Amino acid sequence: MDKLKALILWTSTIILLFSTLGFREMWTQEHRWYDIVSTMFYYHDFLHPKLDGVDYYDKPLLSYWLIAIFSYVSGHINLWTLRLPSALAGLLSVWSIYRIGFYLKDACFGLLAAGMLLTSYYFVFWAHISNADMLNLGGTLFALSWYFEKRNHASLYDEMIFFLILAVTALCKGLVGPVVVILAIFPDLILQKTFFKYFKRSFFVALIPAIGIYTLPFYLSLHWGDAAHYTENGFMEVYRENILRYFKPFDHEEPFYVYFFYFPLYLFPWVFFFVPALFTLKSRWQTLSLHSKWMFWATVILFLFFTLSGSRRSYYILPVVPFAILFTADWIFASRHRLSAAKQWIKITFLSLIFLFVVFFPIYYSKGGVNTFGQVLLAETNKIKPWKEWHIVLLDAEYKLNYYLHLPPTVQNFDPHMLRESQTKEIMLEHWPILVSQPRDTLIISRKLHEPLLREVLTTYKIVEASPTYMEKLFNIVDPNSPIAFIPR
Repeated sequence: MDKLKALILWTSTIILLFSTLGFREMWTQEHRWYDIVSTMFYYHDFLHPKLDGVDYYDKPLLSYWLIAIFSYVSGHINLWTLRLPSALAGLLSVWSIYRIGFYLKDACFGLLAAGMLLTSYYFVFWAHISNADMLNLGGTLFALSWYFEKRNHASLYDEMIFFLILAVTALCKGLVGPVVVILAIFPDLILQKTFFKYFKRSFFVALIPAIGIYTLPFYLSLHWGDAAHYTENGFMEVYRENILRYFKPFDHEEPFYVYFFYFPLYLFPWVFFFVPALFTLKSRWQTLSLHSKWMFWATVILFLFFTLSGSRRSYYILPVVPFAILFTADWIFASRHRLSAAKQWIKITFLSLIFLFVVFFPIYYSKGGVNTFGQVLLAETNKIKPWKEWHIVLLDAEYKLNYYLHLPPTVQNFDPHMLRESQTKEIMLEHWPILVSQPRDTLIISRKLHEPLLREVLTTYKIVEASPTYMEKLFNIVDPNSPIAFIPR
């Protein structure tokens, strides 16, 4: 029976995470991964990431390399290859939390925790988005599953593997991955009274290969290829993005209480089980096992860690979700009635997510949008001359157009933000002089937000707009950021 349940879980996970991975349009920050990886291929330089023509090393290289590997194997970069690492990290996360649950209690508990994580909306959402956060989540959970499997009889080899997992995780997003694992393990070491068990020579020997693997890409970036002309230092960016940002944030400075709002959202729909589990904790504390107490303390410590950070964003709280899932599953697992109710929630939520990601999103983005815009624009411009002969200028266009129009990284996107605040014809002409010269070999692309003023200036140009998607037509939605192109007649 357990094997059948496991088969159902893995089949459900694959269907939900992989079946429609490429249907949704490119979403906000995804353009960064496309732009960086496509630039790496364009210049044949995979050690010095650039974004919009500027040196950009705020993330380690592995998150880009994974996309590059899948793109190379498939022959080109598309939404599937961009998102495949995140989906695989989601699969690894589900498998890892199952293994953690298995080692803490049994297979049934592991399946429950895995099913709950799989049916958490934002977990599925980020597994469908090209990002480093899912890679970080998969790495941290895999490291913890390895820890719980090997902790009672860890050999030098086991310790080496553990630290190598942390090193690879750190190369995906940064030091936050290893820190999360260490903070999560700490209460277990205290509860099990094994804190000093690992302070031995083999422990430090096991660190050596991991340190080598972690520092190698940074070393290569500093000494190979175009290193002499690259303006960013990977090691300095590690300090800036992981340590300086935590203690002296330079962006994303939301209020300290913001995670009290974001955390319930990221735990949806299991927040409705988490709350009673939390409120009944005091009455249950004396009867809890050490493993049950660890689930609570790991959740609290990690929540405090992210709350105390000066830099806060909604998805930074994602690593806390699996621990809250384990804590909630522990409360559910103690009651046959609650377990039965949770199983029904898993089924209902899974079907809801299947509808949303497999049915709704593909319909929403059908028959219009940026993809169709690219096809229409290519057809219209080719009537005049081949696409490759056009000089293309982007005026505050959405960056995802680079993907849909297959633009090389040499095409610059002029993006003075002041135009969105004080849009006048005079300011527009001052900051976008191309509108004054209006060369006849130039294709001008912007967003619908600027359409009224651009129409006034480019009176002799033919206009191509993005047609609304099926759902935008149905609900009469007008997107001010949808692309618009001006073609010289």
